[in-house]
Amino acid sequence: MMIKNKLTRIIAATALSTAVISGVSIAETGNGTASVEVKNSFDVAQTTPLSFGQIVAIATDLTGGADKATLTVNSDGSTADVIVDGTLASIVSITAGTAGTFTVSGAAPNTVLTIGSISDFKLTDPSGTDSKEFDVTNLTTSVVTSGSPFTYDTDATGTLVFNVGATLETDTTGTTASGSEVAIPYENVTFTGTYTVSVDY
Repeated sequence: MMIKNKLTRIIAATALSTAVISGVSIAETGNGTASVEVKNSFDVAQTTPLSFGQIVAIATDLTGGADKATLTVNSDGSTADVIVDGTLASIVSITAGTAGTFTVSGAAPNTVLTIGSISDFKLTDPSGTDSKEFDVTNLTTSVVTSGSPFTYDTDATGTLVFNVGATLETDTTGTTASGSEVAIPYENVTFTGTYTVSVDY
């Protein structure tokens, strides 16, 4: 009987121990990480310079009047007729100009971008041989990929291509003191200038 009671006690103790362990909640923990990369920047690069082609050009003296001749290269690539305001200033086109082209890359896909208005600027002779200038005014843009004027959508790769057009105006130099208007031909040089295009989300 003692053996049986001892065995009974051992079995009872084992059962009790099992019951206690099974009532305990056992858990482990693990750590996770998170991140976000902010990329507000993107690239804007000129791929084709704005050009007014090759021209014959004559400016006028400011003291005798304000004659101007203008030549427009539209942002869609077409060239407008030369317009002369006065009698002496003139522009004659020899070769056609081309619209400037810019490519935006690395932007958010399928997202609206805004092209800011572009300020007027001047074309000058970098060598300083000719002191006369050309005014570049009425700068406009047109999209090549998608969108409406000044608000354009990037494509699925975050790319946007747009053109820039403008009007070229002859100078009113004010280099003589005559009482009558004077025609002053430009020198045979290449006039250059720079402008800034702003693109924003």
